[in-house]
Amino acid sequence: MQNDLNPTPNEAPVIPETAPIPTPATPVVTVQPATLNYIVVGLVCLVIGAIMGMVIAQRMESSAGIDQTQVEAIINSAVATAVAAVPQNTAATAQGLNENTVYTVSTEGDPFVGPEDAPITIVEFGDFRCGYCRRHFEETFEPLLAAYEGEVRYVFRDYPILSQESLVAALAAECAHDQGAFWEFHDRVYSNQNVLTREQFISYATELGLDTATFTTCLDEQQHLDEVVQDYQDGQTLGVGGTPTFFINGKPLIGAQPYSQFQLRFDAELAAATTSTAGTN
Repeated sequence: MQNDLNPTPNEAPVIPETAPIPTPATPVVTVQPATLNYIVVGLVCLVIGAIMGMVIAQRMESSAGIDQTQVEAIINSAVATAVAAVPQNTAATAQGLNENTVYTVSTEGDPFVGPEDAPITIVEFGDFRCGYCRRHFEETFEPLLAAYEGEVRYVFRDYPILSQESLVAALAAECAHDQGAFWEFHDRVYSNQNVLTREQFISYATELGLDTATFTTCLDEQQHLDEVVQDYQDGQTLGVGGTPTFFINGKPLIGAQPYSQFQLRFDAELAAATTSTAGTN
């Protein structure tokens, strides 16, 4: 059963009390002090560095080296272990999201499209392997940006809860973001969602004219692991239980809703902004 969300006219989206994460064999601990979270992540990253160091050493010592399949397996395992080691905020998740509550959702450093001062900011917590995230991309994403051009800032945050492929895809997209190509990379991944491999991501980087060597190093060394983990933690704290989950000026909208639902929310936000501006003049 998929853990992404897709409401239908007869079935409301169901949010699991605790968002599942890859490698279920890894025990998940609920820890309250935020400091301990960072200690755990730091230790995991240290272990990952040691693993990658051993891989490099083996490649230098052996003329045959280590084949690419082994490298990818090490990357997948290390990333999954890192996210699985992050304590989940089960209390927040269990409460779920209240559509009448305005949440504070950080967007600092995250990829976005649209003007920074747009009256509407929409934040998507998405998973590149999520079928309903792909549906939103195919049916709603571009029409919204076209219809509300100049009025919307669209932000993407990583919530890779479905598989190790989800995690590596998130890391690859962040590496593309380093070179100013996040959205082009984002579009390619959703357009070919059945192939989420290291080789395919490097192929996208080549197609987009990126510095492929820099991109590959970024991906293999998991240079954005901390950022992906932080996105996941923030989603947990907010109470995100599945993908896609959206926050429109801080107000949640859950699942691959039809265009009309986003239109209603956007129009309401624009009307409120117009009223507020008129009231100050």
